[in-house]
Amino acid sequence: MGTQNGNGNHQLNGSQPRLPLEREDILKTRQPLEYASMLPPRAFTDQGVFEWELDNLFRGWICVGHISEVAEQGKYLMREIGSDSVVVIGGEDGQPRAFLNVCRHRGARIVEESQGQVKKRLRCPYHAWSYGLDGKLVAAPHMDGIEDFDFSCFGLIPVHLAVVSGLVLIDLSGEADEPVGYVGDLASHLDKYRTSDLVSGGRIDYMVDANWKGIAENYNECLHCPGVHPELNALSNYMSGDEIQGPGSWCGGSMYLTAEDAETMAKDGGHTANRPMIDGLVKEDERTILYFVLFPNALVSMHPDYVMLHTLYPRGPGKTEVICEFFFEQRAVESADFDPSDAIEFWDQTNRQDWYVCELTQKGIGARNYTSGRYSAEESTVHEFDGMVAEQYMSALGGSPTREAV
Repeated sequence: MGTQNGNGNHQLNGSQPRLPLEREDILKTRQPLEYASMLPPRAFTDQGVFEWELDNLFRGWICVGHISEVAEQGKYLMREIGSDSVVVIGGEDGQPRAFLNVCRHRGARIVEESQGQVKKRLRCPYHAWSYGLDGKLVAAPHMDGIEDFDFSCFGLIPVHLAVVSGLVLIDLSGEADEPVGYVGDLASHLDKYRTSDLVSGGRIDYMVDANWKGIAENYNECLHCPGVHPELNALSNYMSGDEIQGPGSWCGGSMYLTAEDAETMAKDGGHTANRPMIDGLVKEDERTILYFVLFPNALVSMHPDYVMLHTLYPRGPGKTEVICEFFFEQRAVESADFDPSDAIEFWDQTNRQDWYVCELTQKGIGARNYTSGRYSAEESTVHEFDGMVAEQYMSALGGSPTREAV
């Protein structure tokens, strides 16, 4: 599917703890599909691997949401990545900015909700220090008599932010490569579906007892669909679709609506409840669904009438918070009869089916004598995603950035 021309993630220096995996095991994953073995079980169960991934894979570019969530003045989203909490907020000048969600006085979290809106200030609930939407400290009670206290030195700590084709990206390292190269050709697909112009129409949050990589692997294949997702498979045969390739840190492909009267992925046979198609799509797009993983944590699904975004936030080796959001044409959302429940309920059911098998896998992969499985010929995108992970592992283990033979 997509090629992995570097994920733009910051690699920490040699003083950091060693990645607790064996180079020989990672080399097996980096083989061509027909020879490769999956990532070693410890990659999904080991606390040291989990901590290494937070310090490396989740310190460069990650997706935290959609531009519509911060498009208005004071509108914000908050996400937690490991011990870090980040707030992204719409500024008075119309531009979003990202900051660590921590007061510069005593370190209290300022924002507690995952999304919301303020007027012109972010106010710490502890001692009422207040910050402008640009992060500048504007009020610090009882600091008047303190010598050498400079307001300009105690603004919120900025976080590197970029918005590419509607996706809000942050870089906690501050050292990631340019986001345009990171997103690569995926941007052309996002732009075709006017992702930047869509608006939110619903959201469901989940806590899944499975490793984040297992969730992404499951998303990357549909061999499980006939048994696990009979409703989805009735709309789109699990063997339909094509792989899609291009530069950037992503992988993905397409599926097709094979049910004769289906118009989208939704309940009741895939009818759209009078929702309009996304503007600019053509006849051939009417029966196409696109699925992409933007490494490491964004799953983007593009349908004729909506775009669905999952973002993954590791909470432990065997626990992941998943935020699932739906975006539609603004004129559809503003319509008096707008009802997205057919799409949201369909994917809520499908998501829960996925979480069930991901949790089964998480339970099984920790068995003492389990060893890495082999990829089937239909799991090329799973192999591609694992290859992006393995590339980062090999960099930490001192391996060549190119594929090596075993």
